Amino acid sequence: MAFEPLRFVRTTLAFNSGQISTTFNPNTPTVIEGGPAIFTYASADDAIATIGGANYFAAVCYMLAVNDLIFCTGSDSSVIYQVATVDRDAGTITVVSYTAAGTVGTANITNLAVTTAKLADLNVTTGKLADAAVTSAKVSPLLIQYTTVAITAAQFNGMYAAPKLLVAAAGANTLIVPIQVQLLMTYVSANYAAGGVAAVQWDSTANGAGVIASTTLSAATFQAAASTGFVFNPGVVPETFTTTVNKGLYLSNISGAFTTGDSTFVAHVWYRVIPTV
Repeated sequence: MAFEPLRFVRTTLAFNSGQISTTFNPNTPTVIEGGPAIFTYASADDAIATIGGANYFAAVCYMLAVNDLIFCTGSDSSVIYQVATVDRDAGTITVVSYTAAGTVGTANITNLAVTTAKLADLNVTTGKLADAAVTSAKVSPLLIQYTTVAITAAQFNGMYAAPKLLVAAAGANTLIVPIQVQLLMTYVSANYAAGGVAAVQWDSTANGAGVIASTTLSAATFQAAASTGFVFNPGVVPETFTTTVNKGLYLSNISGAFTTGDSTFVAHVWYRVIPTV
């Protein structure tokens, strides 16, 4: 299909074209020059990708100026386009998807207004609602964050010599503070044997020799013949900065490696990242 002039409507008043009035009193308006004109356009036949293509609005380029906004509804979705270039002599025009400037800072949010339901539903990338769209990556690192890590049987058997990474180091002058680790084991067919006391530690020091970051669990705890959940809570060992700052969290065990087991694990990790300066 092609552009349909009858579906293209100017919504800003002609006398205020290219201007923004900041008062409601027509006798004493405060006017900012160069504001965008606003248009609407709808097509039941063309997709948004087609409408946003170069020169789709060429037939009305005499009406448009750079930065004007076009609220478009296509056959598949809706979007706001901003006029990027206009060449009236050549009769060509291009548009880009409109991106609002600025950010929503702490001062813009009313106290207690951000509820669990709003965090679960608000998609801050698209501005639309979506389940669980606000992930740990989108919030302040000072808040509780969450991640999951799959652990194979080979990795669990080998974590005495090669501790398993749970959370990567966060950068200079930062400390990862574990809140809790839920280690869920899916039993396969063979029990784990041998091994040593297991714990979460800072850094990848072998043989469980890193600074312990959690409570500990005995080796026998993991030798069950059924799917089982294990809990590591925050530890109480003093945290020497030289061995904990800018260090990742790893799962390891002390005094010996596990053997024979073939069960797999998923580690669910809750943690904070805090500054140390």
